[in-house]
Amino acid sequence: MNKIAQSGFSLLEMMIVVTILGVVATVTLPLLGSNDPQKLNVAAEETANTLRFALSEARRTNGYVLIDGRTTSGRLRLYYSTSNGNLTSAIIDPLTKRATDLNVTNSAFSQGVTLTPQFRAGGSARTQLLIAPNVAQMQGFDGIGGNEGALQANSGVLLRLGSQSTFVSINQTTGLVTLP
Repeated sequence: MNKIAQSGFSLLEMMIVVTILGVVATVTLPLLGSNDPQKLNVAAEETANTLRFALSEARRTNGYVLIDGRTTSGRLRLYYSTSNGNLTSAIIDPLTKRATDLNVTNSAFSQGVTLTPQFRAGGSARTQLLIAPNVAQMQGFDGIGGNEGALQANSGVLLRLGSQSTFVSINQTTGLVTLP
């Protein structure tokens, strides 16, 4: 007698696979949700590192650096600048070899986080920060009417994810960047 080889999956095998996929999806989908506190922590660390890099570039080049959070909402871009805030060129990230552009909203690890610069000067929150070569001189800036005055206390970047928030602060005198 000739035996015919059978191939394929039985209904039972297919139901087991579908059940396993359902369990895996049930477990992983909440982890990908927009309220994962780890996303906020990652965004805060990225923001702090960007601010520290801007401060170090001002020291290293002995030139002015502008942190721009006005041009593109929810992002921070770094530029070399003149003392009155005129941009000269983008600061190149040494790792990516591209212009430094912090975009936490679209990052795979911090997606959904909103970023709001709050560089206080003249009694109001500004969206740009001009860092002088000696770093002790930082000025809140609005990019429209020019310098709004020396950086004041409670300056930094506010990050939000759903009902959670965190504030990455920058000391107005020393330039020390701190996380909560």
